[in-house]
Amino acid sequence: MGFWQISGLAALVFGLGVGAANACERLGWSLAISNDSIGEFLDRWQSSSVQFGTFYGPAWSGVAPSRFGEMLEFRFRTDILTPADLEAPDLSDRRHAGVLAFGVHSYATPRDFEVRGGVDLVVVGPQTGKLGLQRELHKLLGFTVPELDDFQIENTARLDFSGEVARVWDVGPARVRPFVEAQVGSEDFLRAGFDVTFGALGRGDQMVRAVTTGHRVPVGLGAGEGFSLVVGADVARVVDSIYLPESLGYELTPVRKRVRVGAHYRADPWDVFYGVAWLGEEFEAQPEGQLVGTFQIAWPF
Repeated sequence: MGFWQISGLAALVFGLGVGAANACERLGWSLAISNDSIGEFLDRWQSSSVQFGTFYGPAWSGVAPSRFGEMLEFRFRTDILTPADLEAPDLSDRRHAGVLAFGVHSYATPRDFEVRGGVDLVVVGPQTGKLGLQRELHKLLGFTVPELDDFQIENTARLDFSGEVARVWDVGPARVRPFVEAQVGSEDFLRAGFDVTFGALGRGDQMVRAVTTGHRVPVGLGAGEGFSLVVGADVARVVDSIYLPESLGYELTPVRKRVRVGAHYRADPWDVFYGVAWLGEEFEAQPEGQLVGTFQIAWPF
């Protein structure tokens, strides 16, 4: 896909929400950083992800509006996926993939449900420049320098259409939130899981799911101070992935699993989150799962 085609798709994605955002209030923003170096201190597979979102909507009332399309998140995400060996990878291992994603998502609370839906333009391959950036950062930090020019996913772009539906129940001191999620685009999957929160934080706030680990991190719109513990897990049936294409001999695992635990701390006006997630194998040749950490900081403005 050429530069002008990619630029046109990016303009379309952001154009879907600009008109509505102009009539809304800027609410806040969030930044979630996921990296295996802050999980298991290695550099492999789901190596890194940075997810930034800025939020617009009606004056915040403690929950998202009841109508879909009134509260918007403009999202930017960048990922790096790598093989386990950055210098001489096993031919059965996953190929390097640099990812840039630009999207618009909407949040709503119709009746007793929490709903998210969105579209992202996902650009993949050498055209992103992520391998070169990773190489320079590793030189600067003294890490292993990737030599993967001939071991990359080729240039491509996709539109991801995704959505999530959840419901929250209070069970004693805990809030239990089962959810289902689906996506078609760069990866086609259906996912089901749950998140459980112990503590008062998170009530009255907007939460955002980090794409890589599944942690739900705060935007920083809630009130109060203190500490909460969050645990969760999910399983997904992935039927297609541009990162692990069948044409290159990859066989996807029947079920993709994630298990996570994290801590949320708020001291006005700061919201801070850190969590660790175990990510199960994504393809049959992957010998084991991995631990990936997610760090988030947010505040209103």
